[in-house]
Parts: sequence; structure tokens; C-alpha cells
Amino acid sequence: MDWVNYAITILGIWNIIVFAIYGIDKRKSKRGQPRISEKNLLLLAALMGGLGALFGMYVFRHKTKHAKFKIGVPLLLIINIAVVIVAVFGLNAWDGSVEYQKITPVEAREMIDGEDVTILDVRTTAEYEESHIAGAILIPHTEVSDMAPKLLPDKSRIILVYCRTGIRSAVAAHALVVLGYTCVYDFGGIVDWPYSVVTD
Repeated sequence: MDWVNYAITILGIWNIIVFAIYGIDKRKSKRGQPRISEKNLLLLAALMGGLGALFGMYVFRHKTKHAKFKIGVPLLLIINIAVVIVAVFGLNAWDGSVEYQKITPVEAREMIDGEDVTILDVRTTAEYEESHIAGAILIPHTEVSDMAPKLLPDKSRIILVYCRTGIRSAVAAHALVVLGYTCVYDFGGIVDWPYSVVTD
């Protein structure tokens, strides 16, 4: 994902900066110049700079004999890594790591004929009554979040979603994924459906 690559780049740059700061503080210590406080050095490690701090300690041989750094920086690095893992997996789940799939009407027809599926019409009631695909149930796309949990209790069931032109079906399919449905397929609009429909 793009945001993951961006975050990794930012973290990489930040850790290089922290590494350099540890080197600068080591140089200051050799020259007897005013130092960066130990509290701030540890704070840099805590703020996702643990890797840079650890490398800075051992490359520049800085603070390696101080217990708070020898133990604290590796511990902070472990916490940094845990935060990254939670962020990546947590945001993937929130953003729909299980996303709906776009399929063609022909593929949808094959699934209807060969598998146990639910066909979901997300148009208005008037549109549904005018014509709909046989066996389809109606949940207008604006009501998916409220009605789907009641009408579609099995979140692992295969759901084939359609509307009139494919715009509302995409919105509804995404809403289903956010609700936790794991087998959602969007096959677009009924205007592209080459098979028979039910008319009232």
C-alpha cells in the first residue's frame, strides 16, 4: 500500500536523524561542549527512533555503559516495532484488507448457477419493483449499514451486488466490507445484465 511505503520512508529518515544526533552528542562530549540531555536522547528513541538510537550508541560508542541506555534503547526499539506492527495490521483491517471484488455480469451468472449465493439489489424500491434479477433481495444502498446485519446475518456468505449502472453497487459493496462481510462481489449495473429479469 502507498501509505505504508510513505510511512517507512518517513521512519527511515527520522531514524537517520536520530542516529546523527547521537553522533553529534558524542562529538560534543569529546570537545567539552554543552550536551544533549539523556532525557532527550531517550525521548528520541521513544518517538519511533529506537533503531537510529541503537545504531548511534554502538557506532559512536556513546552511552553504551549507561544501564538506562543499554537496556532502555533496545526496549524502546521493541516497543517501536510493536507499534508499527499494530498500525499496519490495524489500519489494513480498518481499510478493508478483505476488499470486495469487481466481476462481470457473465461471471456473476456463473456463480449464481453454480454456487449458493445472495443477490443484492441496492437500487430504490421503485426501481426494484419495475424490474430486478430473479431471486435478488432489496436493500437500498443508503440503508446497507442499517439493514444488512439484520437481513444478511452470515458475513461469510457470497453476496453479489448490483444497482442500475454500477455506481451505487460499488458504494454498497464497500459498506458491506466495512461491516465485516468477507465474500462480496460487485457485478455492476442491471443495464449491463444480458440475461432475463423479473418485471412486475
